[in-house]
Amino acid sequence: MAQATDYSLANQSGANFRTELNTILAAVQTLNSGSTAPGGTAAHMLFLDTSTTPATLKIRNAANDGFITLGTASTNLGLVGASGATFTGDITLNAQSDVRFADADSSHYVALQAAATVASNVTFTLPTADGTANQALKTDASGNLGFASYLLTTETTNGQVVTGGVRGAITTLTDASTIAVDMDDNNNSLVVLGGNRALGNPTNVVEGQTGFIEVRQDSTGGRTLSYGSNYRFVGGTVPTVTATASAVTILAYAVMSDEKIMITAHLDVKAAS
Repeated sequence: MAQATDYSLANQSGANFRTELNTILAAVQTLNSGSTAPGGTAAHMLFLDTSTTPATLKIRNAANDGFITLGTASTNLGLVGASGATFTGDITLNAQSDVRFADADSSHYVALQAAATVASNVTFTLPTADGTANQALKTDASGNLGFASYLLTTETTNGQVVTGGVRGAITTLTDASTIAVDMDDNNNSLVVLGGNRALGNPTNVVEGQTGFIEVRQDSTGGRTLSYGSNYRFVGGTVPTVTATASAVTILAYAVMSDEKIMITAHLDVKAAS
């Protein structure tokens, strides 16, 4: 390790001149190495900072008011090699920069990037092993990813066979003067009538959907139910729900090709007496 006070050789005796010259040459030879920055700096001057392990190579900036870190005194200056590297810390790609995976001839790639706006930091942890055929990646809402089996939202292949049970949950509708039905929520629904009500025209109606709406009287009973203009009935006769307290009426439905909803009512559904 060697540093020189400055790089200016003053007029002096031969022995003193040689001593100062050797000091300057030693500083040049060892890249001004030392645990603190050298004096007499100049723009683009090199400095090997030995206060770190491994030592850090720095260069003076063009304004000569600070040093810029180039890397460490190790292979590739401690930087990533073009042929690959192992990272021991986090990697941040700013401003939606991509991680790109090129194809065999590097003519095209598949890229991953963050959303344009991320409300808060999130980390996705990959599964510990591969899933089985046709499984999809899912999250547990805490960033832990895993594989699970799902039915496809749209299946265009004919003759599909499901070997296990297929179950649709029952969505509870909000009791109101006009009961709102969103067919995206579920195929099957339940509502408890707390007064005389109207079943509103459903939203997100798609032809071919089937299911049922379970209509229950409350503990008072005697509640009536009318229907929106998009409902259709066998023979055009509007069914009257069973009025007994806590009675159950099942309205089975099928969405027709014109997206009108055909209703078949099963009245007073209860155990055999």
